[in-house]
Amino acid sequence: MLNTLLCLSLLACNRGTDEELIDADEPVAHLQVNQAKPGELVRVVNLPQDQAGLISALSDPDSAQEALEELVGRGAEAVPALRDTAMFGKDTSARGWAIQGLARIDDDSAGEALVNIEQQGNAPMLIRTWAAAARVQRTTSLDEVLALAPLAQQYPGLDRPIRLKVEAFSSELTDVPSALRAVTLDPNLAQVLAPIILNQGLDPLIQVMFTEPDFNVRRMAAGYVGTWAGQDKDKARQIARAYAYTPGAEKVLWDGGALYVPSLAWQKKEAQALSGHLVSWHLFCDRTGLISEKQQIFNNLQSINLHQAAGWPGWPSTDTNELLVQYGQAVGKPALEKVLAEHGVLDEDKYQRLLTQVK
Repeated sequence: MLNTLLCLSLLACNRGTDEELIDADEPVAHLQVNQAKPGELVRVVNLPQDQAGLISALSDPDSAQEALEELVGRGAEAVPALRDTAMFGKDTSARGWAIQGLARIDDDSAGEALVNIEQQGNAPMLIRTWAAAARVQRTTSLDEVLALAPLAQQYPGLDRPIRLKVEAFSSELTDVPSALRAVTLDPNLAQVLAPIILNQGLDPLIQVMFTEPDFNVRRMAAGYVGTWAGQDKDKARQIARAYAYTPGAEKVLWDGGALYVPSLAWQKKEAQALSGHLVSWHLFCDRTGLISEKQQIFNNLQSINLHQAAGWPGWPSTDTNELLVQYGQAVGKPALEKVLAEHGVLDEDKYQRLLTQVK
């Protein structure tokens, strides 16, 4: 992947005739980089004598590949020279070869060097893109690839290398939230990740839909839940049950974020069950003073596919008491009594009066 990217760019580069990158006559005790002023040549000096010639050879198309193999073979020992050549060198082709070398050296110092190059704001975008591609090339697991997915926003050329890596590690997916976050950052990954995410089943998606801090990821999870369920009544029933009120709850099920309900062609039985759960949560919010959460519930009850499918007599009310009556009129007094019992208020006069409005 990186090799292709580099080679295409290197073919467009002519060998420079400016001052040599490496001054092999300098002392060889330590590696040193002389930082030039903007627009001036940056010289990598004080290279170990046995590396100076190899680094210089990276600027020659006839010797670059052989020199690179020798440098890669030296492992961590060659990282400082490759890093500074890539970061500060004048010859673009040599910088590209140096990045290839860092991509191939199996040592943490090489990975750290690529991060430094990619994140150096004053390096040319081409060099930073190559370094970012090399970081992707070095990944050895799906989690590592997904962690780098945001780079595709900054470097569009990384989209394909990331997708290919995701495909290579697709069997490793265990972190559905990370996969969904990657898709929100790079929609092009959906083609690869969607089947993998859906294969994890409903439960992980539902969990993300209720608990993920990022609202965009919650919304995407709801979309995948809807896609996964389709017209399957059993799956729709499973989704509806996920919204059930828990007696004695101390906070709402979706605490810390937005409430999303998948857009399905709800059948009557499942729609009644789901709307009953939402009404029960509305009562909880009313009794605990959670105003914004009540509004979130109302926003979802407004869905025609939900309240009309459940047989509600009209548009859902924003008032909790009226909402309880509407629900009871749609599903019957026993169902409303069950909701009131969940909250321990069935015998209270206020709610007994509501029951008299339901046949």
